[in-house]
Amino acid sequence: MLKKYKQLALAMELLNRQARATIVQQVTGLPIKLIRKTYKELHGRSSGRGSLKFSTRGVTSSNLRFKEVTLFAVCFRAFDDKRLESHAHRVIAAFDIYKQSNPAGQLNFSEAWVIAQDLRDKTIQITKCPHCKSWVLLNAREDLSERCGVCKANMELNW
Repeated sequence: MLKKYKQLALAMELLNRQARATIVQQVTGLPIKLIRKTYKELHGRSSGRGSLKFSTRGVTSSNLRFKEVTLFAVCFRAFDDKRLESHAHRVIAAFDIYKQSNPAGQLNFSEAWVIAQDLRDKTIQITKCPHCKSWVLLNAREDLSERCGVCKANMELNW
């Protein structure tokens, strides 16, 4: 009974942040029809359909979007904490801080989920510039050299 309650509570947390139904289903194991129906009741429209972006590189199409992704990555890094119950709770906490820090930000929860997955899988990396100490997101853009956005120093991947 408690497990089912936790699944439903987590589903509601995700749906309130407009997470795609496929993410909610993947995380909670709840039936997709129930999730889609609940999404529509909450938001008055259907959940987004189609596939998610496969990587952070699909989200960083402009300099503004790259900066938003970097801000979320810094927020996510701040919740590198074992006290949170799950990866999903960590993404929720980081997304809420991102939205508080940047209320006009265009990054949605589903995109934040993809970014968090890439950070967890070490496909992308957040580090500090050795010259100016600004946060730099590495390996998150196509065909661009890794440079600090503030001081323009070249960066190296430290895998």
